[in-house]
Amino acid sequence: MKRFIISLLCLCGFVMTLSAQEENEKAVVYVEYFSNPKGIDKGLVEVLRNNMIQGIQETNRVVLVDVASQASLANEESRRKVESAMADITARTAEMRTLGAQYIITGEVTSMATTRQTLSSGSVYYKGSVHWTIKVIDAATGTLKATKSFAHEGLTGSTGDTQNAAIASTCSYAKISMEDFVDDTFPIEGLILKVESTSKKNDKAETVYIDLGSSRGIAKKQKFTVYLEVDIAGELSRKEIGSLNAQEVLSAKRTLCKVTKGGDKVLEAVKEGQKLVVVSRKERTFLDKI
Repeated sequence: MKRFIISLLCLCGFVMTLSAQEENEKAVVYVEYFSNPKGIDKGLVEVLRNNMIQGIQETNRVVLVDVASQASLANEESRRKVESAMADITARTAEMRTLGAQYIITGEVTSMATTRQTLSSGSVYYKGSVHWTIKVIDAATGTLKATKSFAHEGLTGSTGDTQNAAIASTCSYAKISMEDFVDDTFPIEGLILKVESTSKKNDKAETVYIDLGSSRGIAKKQKFTVYLEVDIAGELSRKEIGSLNAQEVLSAKRTLCKVTKGGDKVLEAVKEGQKLVVVSRKERTFLDKI
């Protein structure tokens, strides 16, 4: 009976995850427990992991599931005590896939350290340093979709009255780092539906409607690159022709965007009935242009 109830709960979780995926059209991403070398405080590792989770959640870009919330995946400590149990990573990945995962985020902390600092008054404080890496795995194929290493120290580190306080405070930078990571790893694709307004002086599109909205996590000022999709000898290719800036999110699947580049090419393509694909991107900074 107990086994039946657990199976039923897992099935309900799977159905709920699928429903969320269908409703939001977002990727379903499971967050695995982090690994770390001996000697690193597991509580601090969890602080880092929770900051990462919060940062990803705030992007509203994916459906995020913490394995700690899934009964069949949560008991990590007992799992690791059995050498053969989850040495079989494939089995665990398959279980997450069964529950609805499309991607799995794993993390590894390489170091958590502090340096002691002394003020002229004689007071002592600590500077934190955290180095870690996350990987995104395609649950269907087991292949690596993305990986990124982070080093929070110096300007992206923090301080505290104790060593643990300094490290815990430094871990908060993981949350800030997630916006760019999600933009790079889980870009959103959509289509230009119609031109809303054109320039009176020039034959250019000024604003357009796209088929993306709040259900995909689109927010005002979100940037997009516009691509013209063309068939070249039977193979679909994309040519960048412009840029958009989300002006007003109108509904779950509609956003009004300002054309910030390539208005003439966008208007010409729309008039000719060509397919225009929009792909989200992070805002380019001065450093990106160097």
